[in-house]
Amino acid sequence: GKSMGRNSQHDYDYIIIGSGFGGSVAALRLAEKGYRVLVLEKGKWFSEKDYAKRNWNLKRWLWMPLLRFFGFFKISFFRHVTILSGVGVGGGSLVYANTLPLPKKEFFTAKSWAHLADWEKELTGHYQTARQMLGTVPNPELQTGDVALQKLAKNLGKENEFEPTQVAVFFGEPDKTVPDPYFGGKGPDRAGCNFCGGCMTGCRYNAKNTLDKNYLFLARQTGVHIQAESEV
Repeated sequence: GKSMGRNSQHDYDYIIIGSGFGGSVAALRLAEKGYRVLVLEKGKWFSEKDYAKRNWNLKRWLWMPLLRFFGFFKISFFRHVTILSGVGVGGGSLVYANTLPLPKKEFFTAKSWAHLADWEKELTGHYQTARQMLGTVPNPELQTGDVALQKLAKNLGKENEFEPTQVAVFFGEPDKTVPDPYFGGKGPDRAGCNFCGGCMTGCRYNAKNTLDKNYLFLARQTGVHIQAESEV
């Protein structure tokens, strides 16, 4: 539909800085409402072949422009905290470990915001939407680390609290490419996870549900323009 109050003097109604979890969702939803949207991203467009096989290949993995490293993994050191973040089209989704647990009740009832609303009720539908968009499912295969945690939970008498992680990964047939399994053919072809464990160094097998495979992919189809290598 037409956007309200469109200004013909401007090329865009909204310019979004950054293409991570905040920017990508905003871009798609604004475009669906009929607005003209530009997304600016200081990092690069990455394809599967661009990712380094190992994180010691610093030039292709780390983002440190002063050293001419233009990878996607940024480490920021502050006095009391170190932040790992993503730089590239897809932002933090390129580097995160895919885990998407729902918060426990204590989060929604925290004193600092519980008085503002019934957040668990308010946010339930949005969590469901995000999980659907990101293709979140339980990890179907427990690896060495998972089994160790399961054993530890049992030793602590908390075996019933152990559960596989909820992850944003396409678990089809390993390495087999299939037509878009998520958006009725509107999304890109995907390939089944082969459990290589390289999620945080960049998925080289088209299995990780990074934002360029969902929100940003659909946003571009809805007319959003994404301009990479553009720092604001």
